[in-house]
Amino acid sequence: MSGDFSADHLPRRRVGAEGQRFGADFLLLDAEGRTLRGLNATAVRIWELSDGTRSARSVADVVAREFSMDVGQVLTDTLRFLTDLARLGLVDELQEVR
Repeated sequence: MSGDFSADHLPRRRVGAEGQRFGADFLLLDAEGRTLRGLNATAVRIWELSDGTRSARSVADVVAREFSMDVGQVLTDTLRFLTDLARLGLVDELQEVR
């Protein structure tokens, strides 16, 4: 992994990492069960969409549409968030097959 997500890479939740909803809160857990952070609604949606079947750009498009936000800003934020998740060992960065 390069360390930074590109718009064409496919984010995939890492095996063993999971998200848990506790009432109104959503927490990410690493494979060892350590709580790493709470997420807001858009971050939860990015996490849910990161299943290895769509590019980071496609994830951002869905989030922008669902939350009525500017796709350019959402893409920037999505790439930053995915890079952070990768550094924490929560997602993998797959190369898109062309």
